[in-house]
Amino acid sequence: MIDRGFETERTVLRAFEPDDIAAVEDYLNDSDIVGRRYLPWTLRDGIPLSTSQVAGILDEWVKQKAGFALAVETKASGRLIGHAVCEWGWDPHCPSASVVIAPSQQRMRYGSEVLSLLLRFLFLETAAHTVTGWVASWNEPALRFAAARGLAEAGRMPRAGLRDGAYYEQVVFDLLRREWAGREGGRHAA
Repeated sequence: MIDRGFETERTVLRAFEPDDIAAVEDYLNDSDIVGRRYLPWTLRDGIPLSTSQVAGILDEWVKQKAGFALAVETKASGRLIGHAVCEWGWDPHCPSASVVIAPSQQRMRYGSEVLSLLLRFLFLETAAHTVTGWVASWNEPALRFAAARGLAEAGRMPRAGLRDGAYYEQVVFDLLRREWAGREGGRHAA
């Protein structure tokens, strides 16, 4: 499905390989990300992941039928610095997208470049009419990232989980195809 154009000026998105487990485990367990990582609902935030848990996550991503998960590596070093996940299991017209970049590589525009690439792919190559993202209400950096990239808050799911003994909400963000096309200024047909 993704055989062309899945790179930016500074990054390449590629399939995960078996020897990526250590790099993924390293950034998912970084103290700056362990409490705000995007993971399957069955794993608890705030607790370091074992090698076998990371291997299980990668295995789930590789096997998913309605979406994809790709490793993000830099062109300059060939180092894996994060991942991107797109899923559309319940509705191919409304996929979700998420990007995770290692804390040591954040605020260098890698996440923005990767998200732009995902949006371009989803709006130009699939039936998507909107792309969504889900962020825990306590995750201020992710809330700011989504808003700064043009995603609008579309709703909230109350009592989505517990953190530090209190309920938190899942904040739903979305971007409509027409909004994306308008923002792109006619550079891409929508």
